[in-house]
Amino acid sequence: MSAVPVLHAGGLTVHAGTRPLLTQLEWRVHAGEFWCVLGPNGIGKSTLLHAVAGLQPPAAGQIAAHGKPLAAMSPNALARWRGLLSQQQQDAFSCSVLESVVAGRFPYQNGFGWESPEDFVLARQALASLNMTAHSADDVLHLSGGERQRVALAALLVQDPALLLLDEPTSHQDLPAQLAMMRLLRNLTQQSPAKAVVAACHDLHLVSRFATHALIIGHERHWQGPLDEVLRPAILGLAFNCEFDVITTAQGSLFLPLDARS
Repeated sequence: MSAVPVLHAGGLTVHAGTRPLLTQLEWRVHAGEFWCVLGPNGIGKSTLLHAVAGLQPPAAGQIAAHGKPLAAMSPNALARWRGLLSQQQQDAFSCSVLESVVAGRFPYQNGFGWESPEDFVLARQALASLNMTAHSADDVLHLSGGERQRVALAALLVQDPALLLLDEPTSHQDLPAQLAMMRLLRNLTQQSPAKAVVAACHDLHLVSRFATHALIIGHERHWQGPLDEVLRPAILGLAFNCEFDVITTAQGSLFLPLDARS
């Protein structure tokens, strides 16, 4: 593991308007780690990802990429360092699935940004890894929500950033696709030692099965660290304000929410 983290958030505070969501976060994400960000709806998971991506200024604190402040990075360098997969994909005009994925190669294109044969090879490989090859010629406007999200992930893969930021990537997927997507992300960190993944998630079973680390955000509190240290019923109970029972299986732990605390 490199001593310099892929991401370092120092004293990070993020707000929604004037409402504080997360205060004084000290967070380091190293290459080879797969972090899942957990917490109730509206607690600040998406806002945190947007702040880390440099799309929303934090209320306080600093964010560094490989030890370099985000403010000192050019847009092209920023695009090579991080990529963001949003919860929803908005398409303003018609284009093919393959064209949409090739657009992810823009940070590596010179001159007028013409695509190279290698760009198309990488795009087809990314689509194949997400079982979307058969849709290469389809119009993105005609895809289902789950299919469109997989196309967006394929574009993120060809963008090839060091840090992949994903906002609820499995929310539109059926069960086999959820497993395939989480397995792909875990394998990416294992097989590409320079990469790290941070994903906002809701499914605790998928998190327990695939993640290496977790950041759990509760009201005015947060917990972070290796998965087996923080994905525990007592911490989850404080974050979500309900009791949890745990069933241990060969594929990971099942966290069953019980009645909410009064």
